[in-house]
Amino acid sequence: MALLLKHELVADEKYQSFIQQCTQCRQQLQQTELSFLSPPSQRSQCRYFNIERLINWAIKLLDSPIDIIVELVPNIEPAILRQKLKSKLGWLINYQEPLSIWSQMVQMTRTVETHLKTCGLHQKLSSVLKLQQLTMGANSLVNFQLKIIDYLTIESSKIQSEQTILATSDVIESLFGKYKQFSSRCPFKQISQMILSISLSTMKLTGSVVKLALETVRYLDLEAWSDQVFGQSMLSKRRTVFTASNNDTESA
Repeated sequence: MALLLKHELVADEKYQSFIQQCTQCRQQLQQTELSFLSPPSQRSQCRYFNIERLINWAIKLLDSPIDIIVELVPNIEPAILRQKLKSKLGWLINYQEPLSIWSQMVQMTRTVETHLKTCGLHQKLSSVLKLQQLTMGANSLVNFQLKIIDYLTIESSKIQSEQTILATSDVIESLFGKYKQFSSRCPFKQISQMILSISLSTMKLTGSVVKLALETVRYLDLEAWSDQVFGQSMLSKRRTVFTASNNDTESA
């Protein structure tokens, strides 16, 4: 979905101008009393995954009553502050209409992403989304809506009838994130017994499950299986080497 957004917005001169002015605005407001109004920083990578941050910032700022901003900066005369706001942020008025369109485009992609995450990818997906998507938005958004549906139609046509497949890597990324969290405690970075924590993260670990495991599998058998599958750990090898080194020193 982010690639579809990127393809659409890279060719949009108005959006590219908006991005440039956001960058300039952020630079101008830094280290000033109006820095709390500066646009969010833009990522150099995966920029189109997070464009709603900029769009939402602009929309919310345009909708914000100026009196509230005046109250938040009491050390500046209201007339002078209003002039500064007009000078630094007045350019947003020129983007009021396209901001609404861009926001709806983002909402479309988020709707599709949510559906894919909850329902998966299947052959009927494009027809379901066609009913949902083409009833919303202005005429200027129809082409973008059709591009989304065409893309999903092509992808879903590769799936067998009545089959649903996983369409997002969120679960896998979450599992590996938990694995990294556990493995970070190890002094050496290696794929060892800690990889078993991935399977533990996919199940509900209750007292009865632990009790059953302890009653079913002996520790000696588990240790033997671990040695056979994973072998001696790097930490164990290091300790063996250093212990031998200490023994040699004492003997000398």
